[in-house]
This record gives sequence, structure tokens and C-alpha cells, in this order.
Amino acid sequence: MSPVSFSREQGDALQALLPELEFSGEFAGISSDDPLLAAYLGCYQLDFSARFPGVHHEIGIVNAAGFRIATQCWIPPEARGTLLVVHGYYDHVGIYDKVIAFGLQQGLAVLAFDLPGHGLSSGARAAIDSFDQYGDALEAVLLRAKGQLPLPWYGLGQSTGGAVLLNHLWRYEIQRVEPWLSKRALCAPLILPRGWTRGRWLYMLIHRFVRQLPRGPSRSSHDEEFIRFLDEQDCLQSRFLSVRWVGAMKNWHAQFLRFQPLDTPALILQGTDDQTVAWRYNLGEIQRRLPQARVQFIEGAGHQLVNEREDFRDQVFVTLRDYFCTLP
Repeated sequence: MSPVSFSREQGDALQALLPELEFSGEFAGISSDDPLLAAYLGCYQLDFSARFPGVHHEIGIVNAAGFRIATQCWIPPEARGTLLVVHGYYDHVGIYDKVIAFGLQQGLAVLAFDLPGHGLSSGARAAIDSFDQYGDALEAVLLRAKGQLPLPWYGLGQSTGGAVLLNHLWRYEIQRVEPWLSKRALCAPLILPRGWTRGRWLYMLIHRFVRQLPRGPSRSSHDEEFIRFLDEQDCLQSRFLSVRWVGAMKNWHAQFLRFQPLDTPALILQGTDDQTVAWRYNLGEIQRRLPQARVQFIEGAGHQLVNEREDFRDQVFVTLRDYFCTLP
């Protein structure tokens, strides 16, 4: 993916250097050409200054739910809205370069953050006690961005990121007179993972005695270069499945089933070769609670829709462009 190397130790050092996110227009506490930041941006191809002249990049910390949440935004000149990006389990902002470029191509500012326990954010790696903590982190990031980034705001969540948007919708957005997110798109959203019937019994047997399980090879995309990068080069990917996270996911499923139906529209994109989530079950449960949601299938695509092979990814981004960038 990139010839520039970056290590977990460098990631920890960079996290420690990050100041609070201020939207000041200038870097405070860390220089934009700091070697750690330059190595991070180079490794994950997040420096968009050449491709999008005039784009301004901010990076810093938002304190939320007891975590230091690493948050970034890219703001093009005369941005006409903001795209919020919420990544999936194991992931982090670094591997969402294609999504960020998509947003900038549409003239949108892009706001993205690493979930607790992921990427440059604090917390036990890939672990969480409750998905509510993810929703609380999202709310804190939006509060910090309120009044700083242009409206309208659009939300895009991949897998667990889709679950975070759903959690936030029921726990925060429906309490407001005017929702902050004008539109939301869910890519392969997580309610339950594939194989959960068997996985549930395994969890019941081991969760009191085992903290983590080895993570197998990635099978989430047909883009072989992307998969190779995840498995062999991405130091910010956890190599273990947290049993505590599985318990939180189990509770998220039960919580979601208790949510009352809403008239809120949404776009759901789903690959038909998804080997990660129980997508048929998940779509049924989501549509029961969001009957106005529209489902768009991407035939043959896997789970990592925003990081799929180019032919699949093009379909995803065309659908997102039509959804976000046309009037309701």
C-alpha cells in the first residue's frame, strides 16, 4: 500500500504528542512536518495536499468516555458540507484513505476518528465494555466539531462503524429537535457476525477464562493488495479478537432489538459475498426498525466495501455520491 514504514511504537509516541483538537487553523503542540506525523501520513497515504490543493488537515485529541480519541479532519476550500466517517472493528482512520479522497472529491470536509482501542486512540486494543462507549465517543467528536465544520453533515459507517451510527441515532439523535446528521449511510452494518450461532456457545464457554483469541487472516475484501497490507504491514491493526469486545457486541445485539421503529431514512450498502457479518439477518432487523431505509446490494462484493476491489468500490462510491450529493 505504501513504501513508508510506521511502527506501533511510533504510533504510541505520536498519540502522546497529540494536543487537544482545537480547529484553530494551526497545529498546536505538534508541527505539521513532525517526523512522526509525517511517517504516519506517508504510510497511510493521508496527505492529500498534492491531490487537493488548499486542503487543510487538523489532527488532535477529543476526550470522551474516559478515552483520548484521535480525531482528524480535512477541510477543502469552500467546503459545501461535511462527511463523518466511522470505521469498523480492528480498523482505524489510516486505512480509509479512499473514503477521505471520495469526500474531498465531492467538495466535502471529512471528519474521522479512531474508535476507543483502535488506531491512535487510547484504550485496550480492540476491546470495549459497551457499544454505548462508541456512541458516546461519536457524540463528543460531533460536539467538538459543532460550529467548526460546514453543514450539512453526512454520516458514513463501515461494519461496526454502522453499528455506532445506529447506537448514536437512538441514544442521541432522536432526542434533538433537529438531528445533526442530515443523512447516514451504513456499509455492511454489524448487528451480529457471521457464524454467531456457534460463536455464542464458544463465548459462553470461554469468556470467564480467556481474554483474547488469535485473529485469522483477513477475508474482508477482494483487493489482494489491501488484504496483504492489513495482514503483513499495518501495525495499528490488532492481531487478536478481544473476548470482552465479543461480550459488548452480544449486548449490542440485545440492545438493538429493543429499539423502537423510526421513520428516519438511511442508505444501507451490502455486498453479497460478505463473509464477516450475518448480513441477511442484520438487514431484516435493521429494516424492521428503519422501514424507510433503502438497501443497495453490491453483487459479489465482500465486507470491506470502502476498501474493496476497484470495480466493486466504484459501485459503492457512485451510490454514495448519488445519495449524499443530491437534494432529498
